[in-house]
Amino acid sequence: MNPARAQKLNKFIIKDYFDKLKTVLQELDVMDKPESIYNVDEKGCRLALHRQQTVLAKRGAKRVHLVAPEHGENVSIVVCANASGVAIPPTVLFKGKRMKPEWKDNLQHGSLALMTSKGSMNVQTFTIWLEHLAKYKLEGKCLLIFNGASCHLDPSIVNVAERHNITLLCLPSNTTHELQPMDKAVFRSFEHHWDEQVLLFWTKYKDRALTKQRFGEIFSVVWDKAMTPANIKSGFSATGIFPYNPDAIPEIAFAPSIFTEEDVNENPDNIEPNTIRHRSPSPQADCSHKSMPEKPLTLYSKPQFCKKRESQRCIFVK
Repeated sequence: MNPARAQKLNKFIIKDYFDKLKTVLQELDVMDKPESIYNVDEKGCRLALHRQQTVLAKRGAKRVHLVAPEHGENVSIVVCANASGVAIPPTVLFKGKRMKPEWKDNLQHGSLALMTSKGSMNVQTFTIWLEHLAKYKLEGKCLLIFNGASCHLDPSIVNVAERHNITLLCLPSNTTHELQPMDKAVFRSFEHHWDEQVLLFWTKYKDRALTKQRFGEIFSVVWDKAMTPANIKSGFSATGIFPYNPDAIPEIAFAPSIFTEEDVNENPDNIEPNTIRHRSPSPQADCSHKSMPEKPLTLYSKPQFCKKRESQRCIFVK
């Protein structure tokens, strides 16, 4: 775990997030409407095995080889589902400038395929994706929960969301491994089934070349196996979004943040008594520099808006 995740996943930030989540759910009147609560996430899908495989060999064998392409190109998929277990058709992001028709072969019905310069989401593609979501979501207000990637934080995105009655809630940074439903349940299953299908693919094609043209052949099978209602509901439940449960994050998940806590006995920075502030762990101690006063953890009791916009359709949790 990197230091940023260790620091940010603490009880203060998580409590602040769940307080905001509860407020938004109540304002939208969707607390008991799982079909109106969505989560979207992006996953890089390498055109090769995702995990190291276990190979069975004769006892005493010192050299065991698995012949496969050493490097695979990356294709990004945009996954979105609601808390009732229903997924909207995926969006596939290919790297390049020109789309070849055969790259769309065997993709799920209703899938959206786009080209980007880096093969990942940007502001323009996210705006197009919001229009894609609007086609499949139920009528009326809905909540869309997403991470704080830079491509999600632009005023033009808020305008599109408002037009389709979509309220945006941004997760706190470096906490998605515990708060993002797709990360928590769906993607683990996806990687397992992906590697399973890649191995089967290699038995079918002697050249073992998994190209963009052949991507849909594997992806469509993996999608059906990973995006099950049970997996999706499990993700929303484990992250405390639906059913709403501010105590869903286990106590052990906060353990790494303990090392970044500091009791404040004195009050040099006008901090309220009996509070705890968090500090970032220094990569190495350097006694030659004067120690600077540490800033207390900043919590916001009110929504923070994108570039000071007054619209409450876009709420960012820091």
